[in-house]
Amino acid sequence: MPGLLQTEDYARAILRACIAITGGRDDLDDAVALRMARKRVLQRGGHRFHILIGEAALRRTAGDSAVMAAQLESLLNDVRQPNLRLGVIPLDAEYRAPATNFVMYDRAQVITETVSAELTITRPSEIALHEKTFTLLAGQAAYNDAARALIKNALNLRTGAESAT
Repeated sequence: MPGLLQTEDYARAILRACIAITGGRDDLDDAVALRMARKRVLQRGGHRFHILIGEAALRRTAGDSAVMAAQLESLLNDVRQPNLRLGVIPLDAEYRAPATNFVMYDRAQVITETVSAELTITRPSEIALHEKTFTLLAGQAAYNDAARALIKNALNLRTGAESAT
C-alpha cells in the first residue's frame, strides 16, 4: 500500500514490521508522524497523482482485520479525490513485467524501496524503463467503479458482508 494512501494504524503496523526485520533504530512514532504529514500533499492543489495498487495488497493483512478494514474504507474515500487516479491491478491480470514498488517524480527521478535501502534513480534510460513498466501495468488496472468494486470486495471479505457487485 503506497505511503501516501496509508492510514495511521496501517502505517504503524507496516513500519513496526520494518523496524523489527531491519533491527534499526526504534523511531516508530516519529516515522508514523512523518508519513502522516507527507500524505497531506494529496490535499494541496497543483499536484496530480496516478497510483497503482496490486489487488493482493488489498487482501494482505497489516496489523489485523480492523486495521485493514479501516485502510480499505480510507481507500474508498481516496479513490474519489479529483487529483488522484487510483488503479487496482486485479489478481488475475496477466504477468507482463517485473516490477517492485516505485514512485516516479515527473520523469526526473524514481524512488525504489528495497529490503535494505531506498534507491534514487536519475539515469534517463532507467527512468524510461520504469515509465514503460508503469504504463504497461496501468493498462491492466481497474479504475473508478471497477477499482471501487475490487476494494469493496476485499473489505467485504474482512467484514463478512455480502460481495459487492
